[in-house]
Amino acid sequence: MTALDVLSRYGLGDLSMRRLARELDVQPSALYWHVKNKQDLLVLIAKKMGAEVDGRAPVTADPLVTVLALRDVLLRFRDGAEIFMLGYSLAPDDVTPAGLTPTRLGATTSAAVLSYALGAVAIEQNRALFDVADAAAGERFAEVAAGLLRQRA
Repeated sequence: MTALDVLSRYGLGDLSMRRLARELDVQPSALYWHVKNKQDLLVLIAKKMGAEVDGRAPVTADPLVTVLALRDVLLRFRDGAEIFMLGYSLAPDDVTPAGLTPTRLGATTSAAVLSYALGAVAIEQNRALFDVADAAAGERFAEVAAGLLRQRA
């Protein structure tokens, strides 16, 4: 998906409909024929990320495997956590990986795990932008996520 490529190269601040149209070598009006606005574009990108998580961890997988796959996918893209967070804010049912849905985990655990994952990865990505090393980030992420999943009722 070209939008993910633009996101990886330039970040969320420079992901615009105009830039995307230029990258696709189409007029912006042609792009708007397919995607109503930037919010819809963000949801589509988040859905693509969620689908990649589903490909790595099917709904029957251990939820910890799924949340670790989500972290890996988000870290692959510059501002990945922020993009996914925006998509989740706009259309949570459409972007949430199948293994982390309220149906699978319960509403409270699903919300807690996704809130933690998105916040932790956003912090990790922001630290990386400022060259603030955090060698223990992955291990700490897994430990906290496992603790949240153990709390589910």
